[in-house]
This record gives sequence, structure tokens and C-alpha cells, in this order.
Amino acid sequence: MGITTSQPRPTPRSASGLNIDPRLPRLVLGLWVFTILVFVLGISRVAPVAPGESRKLVEWAYLGFLFRHINPYLFTAFGIASAIGLSVLGAAWGIFITGSTLAGRAIATPRITSKNLISIIFCEAVAIYGVIMAIILQTKIEYVKRNADGSYPQSVMTSGYATFACGLTVGLANLACGICVGIVGSACALADAANPALFVKILIIEIFGSALGLFGVIVGIIMSANVDFKGQ
Repeated sequence: MGITTSQPRPTPRSASGLNIDPRLPRLVLGLWVFTILVFVLGISRVAPVAPGESRKLVEWAYLGFLFRHINPYLFTAFGIASAIGLSVLGAAWGIFITGSTLAGRAIATPRITSKNLISIIFCEAVAIYGVIMAIILQTKIEYVKRNADGSYPQSVMTSGYATFACGLTVGLANLACGICVGIVGSACALADAANPALFVKILIIEIFGSALGLFGVIVGIIMSANVDFKGQ
């Protein structure tokens, strides 16, 4: 009677070949939610309370007061930084996934290097989207003085938040687009190495994935049309 030994279960792998613990996304989401709760509740704890009033769990009025008195040009800077930073992060992530797969598989099948460079170009285009959007937002910044009470005009507040939302929209869209194109480009290189007839078919999927970042840029351009610091 033979002795059977249990084989260790393989660690789940992503399309890029990296070892990924399935508990990691849930851990990151939990930490993000916990940070938001600590931030909101922490600010609410320092909010002033009138005599005779009980402290609320979340002081929404105080949170609104804080956001109305934050310099709107800070949100403008965050928006521009998000547009270029997240776009470059998505492009770099996609190039890392596709490039590492392409370089490794080209050792055995050198012919795939020329055609599959288009996947690298698609990833690089994601960063170009962010650069274009950051330049557009930067050219719209205009200095406006504060009001007599120290607050900012409504047009400045609206433009600051619009720039922040625009940059964040473009940055997150390009981040997701870069990862998508990188994973599909990696699969395209492997499929081309196994069967050259599959290259064009998977390339069509990659083109649709690269269009996701363009959608974010289109929405960002529409949002940036409302940016007018001087309210003219």
C-alpha cells in the first residue's frame, strides 16, 4: 500500500504572473474605509459645541465649514497632480506587465517582439492623456483675491472643486486603462507566441481597453469647460 502525500496548493497568480494574496484587496479596502471614518469622526470631535447642545456623531455643518474655508487653489493643485500622477502610474504599471512578459517570452520566440510593441505604445498613450489634461487644467488657473471676510468668491470655489474632480476623473480612468491594457497586452504576447493567428483578434480587445482612458479624457475636457476662476 503506497503512501500518498498531499501536495501544497499553488498560490493564485495574476495575469502578469505575480503572486497575489486574495485577501489583499479586502485588506486595502478595509484600511481605506477605516481611514475615512477616523478622519471624519476625528474632525467632528474637535468641532465646537454650543452650551446646552449634545455632540453629534458627525458634525456635517462643521465639515462643510472646513471645506468652504480651505484654499481652492489647493484642490486645483491636487487635481492637476492626480491627472498626471495617476496616469503615469497606470502607464508604468501597464508597461511593467506587458514588457516583462514580452521580454521573457521573446527569449524562446523572438518574432513576437516587433508586433507586440504596439501594446507598449498603447500603455504610453495613457500617460500622454494625463499630460494633455494637466496642461489644459494648468492654463486655466487665474489668481483672484479673497473677499473682505477672508472667504473666496463662489467662482473660485467652483473652479477649484471642478479642477480637482476633473483631474481625479482623468487620473483614475487612465490608471484603470493602463492596468487593463497591460494585462491584455501580456496575454496578447503569449497568445501570439503560441499561435500567430490570434494576434489580430486579441489586439482588437486591447484597442477597446485603451479606449477607456479616452473616455475619461473626454469627460475631463467637458468638466474643465466650467473652470472660470474670475467668473467672467
